[in-house]
Amino acid sequence: MSGTPAAGALLGRAPWTTAGQLTGDQRAFVALVRDRWSGAGLGIDPVDAQGRLSGPFDLMAASPRVGEAVLDLAGRFREGELTAVERELVILVVAALDGCAYMQDGHEPLALRAGASPDLVTAIRGGRPRTSGDHLVVRSVAGDLCEHGDLAPHAFEDALTQLGWPRLQEVVWLVGLYRALAMAMRVAQVGPAPTLSEG
Repeated sequence: MSGTPAAGALLGRAPWTTAGQLTGDQRAFVALVRDRWSGAGLGIDPVDAQGRLSGPFDLMAASPRVGEAVLDLAGRFREGELTAVERELVILVVAALDGCAYMQDGHEPLALRAGASPDLVTAIRGGRPRTSGDHLVVRSVAGDLCEHGDLAPHAFEDALTQLGWPRLQEVVWLVGLYRALAMAMRVAQVGPAPTLSEG
C-alpha cells in the first residue's frame, strides 16, 4: 500500500510524497531522515518547517524500503577508505557534471568543512573538476566516470597506482550512487534546495 500525496503538491514535477498521507513505512522513513540526516551538517535541511522531506529524501520516501537502503549505503561511505574531503569532492564532481544544484548546495559546506579550498569548490561548481590542486586523482576519476562511464587504460593505471584498489573501487561506487541520486532528481525536475524564505 502506498501513501497518498496531497492533491496538487509537487516537488519539481513529481508528487510530493511527504506532503500527503503516509503509510507506516513512510512515516518511519521520515523519522529516520529526521534522526540521522537533519542537522547532520548538510548545506540544506532535508526536513522543512512543515515536516516534509525535500529533494532526494522525499523521492526516496515514495519507496521507503529502497530509500532506507540508499541512505544506509550513503552512510557506509563514511566508514570507508576515502577521506572526508575526497568523498565530498567526488560528490561535488558528480553534482557539477550531472547538473544537480540541490546536491551542490547540500555538499559544498561539507567539502569546505572537510578541508577543501573555496577556490577548488568554485572550480568544480564551474564544471572544471580537473583543475590542478589537491586530490586531483579522485576528482579526475569521478570526472571520467561521469563523462565517459569508464576509465581509459592510462587513467585506470594511474588511479590504481595512486589510490590503490580499495580506494579506487570506493570512488567508482560513490560516483554510481550519487549519479543515481542526481538522475532521480533530474527525472523529478527537483531544482536547487529551497532557501529559508522559500522553504
